[in-house]
Amino acid sequence: MTVTAHPTSSPRPALRRRRTTATWATAVGTALLLAACSPGTDAGSGTPAGNTPADAAAWSYTDARGTTVSLDEVPDRIIATADTAPVLLEYGIRPVGIIGFSRLSEEDLAAFDLEGIEHISETDTDISLEKVLAADADLVLDIWSSYNGGNFGSVWGDDIERVESIVPMVGVNITDGAARTLADFQEVALSLGGSETAPVYAQESAELAELSEKVQAVAATKTDVTVAYAIPLETSVDYAVPTWTPLGSTLVDLGVTFAELDSEDGFWASASWEEPGAYPADLILVPSTWADAPQLETPTFTALPAVASGQLAQVELRTGYSLTGITSQLEAFLAAYEPAAHVTG
Repeated sequence: MTVTAHPTSSPRPALRRRRTTATWATAVGTALLLAACSPGTDAGSGTPAGNTPADAAAWSYTDARGTTVSLDEVPDRIIATADTAPVLLEYGIRPVGIIGFSRLSEEDLAAFDLEGIEHISETDTDISLEKVLAADADLVLDIWSSYNGGNFGSVWGDDIERVESIVPMVGVNITDGAARTLADFQEVALSLGGSETAPVYAQESAELAELSEKVQAVAATKTDVTVAYAIPLETSVDYAVPTWTPLGSTLVDLGVTFAELDSEDGFWASASWEEPGAYPADLILVPSTWADAPQLETPTFTALPAVASGQLAQVELRTGYSLTGITSQLEAFLAAYEPAAHVTG
């Protein structure tokens, strides 16, 4: 198999925490007023290469780094990451291995048959090159974020060069806006042989469209209710700019009002525990993985109007990029949002 790569150099320092952004367009139809691009219509993106019978089987993809990987046939054996594997599976594409297997959500684990898929690594830091070699893969598919100069989601540092010395790797762009992210994921999945009629994708698309319409209707009646998503760190409470998160960006499109943040990097805004209400919100969301953080019991935090009123909910805006995970969190959000009231001054 012939591989041609044209890399564009960019710094890739380690992330302070994983930053991701994604949403979907076609899955929710007109509810989001977004339109995903059709495969092959966007310059510099992933498309099956060529339009003639002689080269119709060739495959080429220019990823978020500007690196073009060209193969003489459509990749069949794909190593995915915890971020990209659920998307491929929804489209009916079964990867031969998964990097960062332990980061798959409970929804993803329950929705898909993962039997026989190789655990290339359990975490993002223990990638086994021996398992990469044994998988005899044609391609590694990861995500890529522009944060801090550019980073893959699961393959970091020296592992990038080590993995790419064995098999070509591409990163799907997740930081150029909601519609573009869905378009990029859909484009690469369809170019790899996926289908929108695959059972899981079709089912989740319909459910997501229905939920989105409900949220949009509720949001129209709650224009005075502001929402915030918080991570209780030891030294500060960090509030996420919603538009870089998969679910947050969609909620904004559906009309949900989020607290105004003063963010220097476009991703997070920090508040001290002495003044955690620097960004007033009527409904505060925290991910379940942080729900037991002792910092949430500090007097200044429990005194916030939202917390004192019982409007603190476990919802993860940083969902993965599969409809399966996003739909479950949208349900949790709607359950907390529908009864929420304006409680800030």
